[in-house]
Amino acid sequence: MENNTTVNRIDEKLPFRVKIAYGLSGYSSFITWTIFSLYGLYFFTDVVGISAAFAGSMISLGTLWDAVTDPVIGSISDNIKSEKGRRRPLIIGVAIPFALISILLFTNFAFDETVSKVYFVIIILCYYTAQTVLDIACSALGSEMTLDYDERSSLATYKNFFCMLVVVIVSPTLMLTSFFGSFFENADFGWSCTLALYMIVALACIFTIWKTTKGYERHRENTENIRLKDFAEVLKNKAIRMVMAMFALGVFGNTINLSLQVYYFGYYVEMNDAQIASVTMASGIIACVAAFGVDWLCQRVSKKAAWLIAVGLEAAAMILFIGFLIQPGGIGMVYVCFILMQLGVCAIYQVPWSMIPDCVDVNELVSKKRIDGLIFGLVALLQKVSGAIAIAVVGVALTAIGYVADGVQSVETLQSLKYLYAFGCGGIFLVSILFAIKYPLSKKQHEEVLRAIHIREKGEEIDMSKFQNLV
Repeated sequence: MENNTTVNRIDEKLPFRVKIAYGLSGYSSFITWTIFSLYGLYFFTDVVGISAAFAGSMISLGTLWDAVTDPVIGSISDNIKSEKGRRRPLIIGVAIPFALISILLFTNFAFDETVSKVYFVIIILCYYTAQTVLDIACSALGSEMTLDYDERSSLATYKNFFCMLVVVIVSPTLMLTSFFGSFFENADFGWSCTLALYMIVALACIFTIWKTTKGYERHRENTENIRLKDFAEVLKNKAIRMVMAMFALGVFGNTINLSLQVYYFGYYVEMNDAQIASVTMASGIIACVAAFGVDWLCQRVSKKAAWLIAVGLEAAAMILFIGFLIQPGGIGMVYVCFILMQLGVCAIYQVPWSMIPDCVDVNELVSKKRIDGLIFGLVALLQKVSGAIAIAVVGVALTAIGYVADGVQSVETLQSLKYLYAFGCGGIFLVSILFAIKYPLSKKQHEEVLRAIHIREKGEEIDMSKFQNLV
């Protein structure tokens, strides 16, 4: 059953206010995730006093739980039958639990060690569950808001813009924790207050998303529930397979990029903390602008071309500058390199999320089911697994090249670090380009897919031979 108001709107261009409102999901979904990625381990070890080994194990457990729950939550959302839609009830329903859990994730009640461990294991699992519900629901909502090829690129751009903006917003986190902590006998509560401040903004964003997107969700309910066999059917879709491969390699390479940056900056280029912070801040600001550059490429050329150009530029910059041009003390060259890399950084998270809704349409053509949530969940699972493997690879690689923690590195170790960063990471991005070249779905063929679905809905036969390159 479909909502008539929505049906009349699905092929229209979305108003600017609706795009901005949807883009706020980039902040609400990733604000806690970003802080946890940057400061989670530090908070557990240096604030709470949990051993690094156990803290790392807790985070790994949370990441594994996060990966497992992605397709499950996606499938649940696909099966929801409500006049309010399939995604918006989840978004507004999880808002307050998400905010409270995020605050508790960075609250040290000074329990004894055993109780603290149990407490944080439970809170981490609750956080990843709430974050999954919010992120998958928002991602699938974007897929349902419009069928327009270019509008989907635009939605992904605004979401990615606010994701990149989060990096800039959280930069004063440590200063805020010290400021708020000065008002308490237990200064650790400064972390709770800082997260509370971020969560007030997150709740405002979530409410804005829920309110503004009303009437723009495509309320198409499946006549039968999503089943286990639908997982296998998804993988028969060549377009989805190529997007998954591109995204997995892109996330794998970018996770290595982020993990190695601090070692490369500090040990090889010999930058101090302030210089590292300035490069990070500048990169975040440039990335916010680059998001719209990626959108321009998607709409003016194609989504495939956007990946080839942006990620290709990032790979070239890493191989040329990091591999050959940047020398110890060459901070100016570092700025040039990392500015050139930001278009690719944006494309890695932006282009696949604009491609996936198009792939969902192809899956609907074949299976006659609309399973946006399941497909976004599978891709998110792949993202988490790829990132987790990349971090493990970095740890093994640093040990293999003779890295000494917080010590003096040998000349051989520094050279190996440079080559690992430049050619290992840059090479992975080049491999992703090979899969992008094989991505089969163009804007013109996507329009044919939508036309075929419409013809079938009228009870007419369609010629599936025209889509053999897709499945």
